[in-house]
Amino acid sequence: MIIAYIFGSISLAFSFAIVGLLINTAIRKAAFYRHLSNFNFIASEKANRYLGVLYFRHILKTTFWRHFNPTLKIIGRPDKEGLQSLRNEMTYAEISHLIAFVFVLPLLVCIKMYDFYEDAFLPLLIANILFHIYPALVQQYNKRRLDILLKRF
Repeated sequence: MIIAYIFGSISLAFSFAIVGLLINTAIRKAAFYRHLSNFNFIASEKANRYLGVLYFRHILKTTFWRHFNPTLKIIGRPDKEGLQSLRNEMTYAEISHLIAFVFVLPLLVCIKMYDFYEDAFLPLLIANILFHIYPALVQQYNKRRLDILLKRF
């Protein structure tokens, strides 16, 4: 039964990722979106290393996950517009993951409060963290590195 909860949690995480993409597309032109694009949870390199963001980044780069968003690659020698376009795509991916994370939280709260499928709580929490928070943290880490390059242009 626990296997069903694990696969169900992964399925829910991917389903909410689509919800995050749809909502992000709807709010992309809003005035507050620019503020979200410069939002950082963790600015410290040491904290990123401690939380394992760099290890997670390595896993994303070296496994099949790198094929999920091919627009997040630098091809050739980019100019400033290419780097800015890449940054915008990173921001879009990051905010989509964060929206998906936030939309799963009420489900987790309901599971815990009402003892509703309580065995699904931990797998869903882990899937939500792995599929939404860590990718958003990797995007923030990459955006900070990209901002250094953009300042040089």
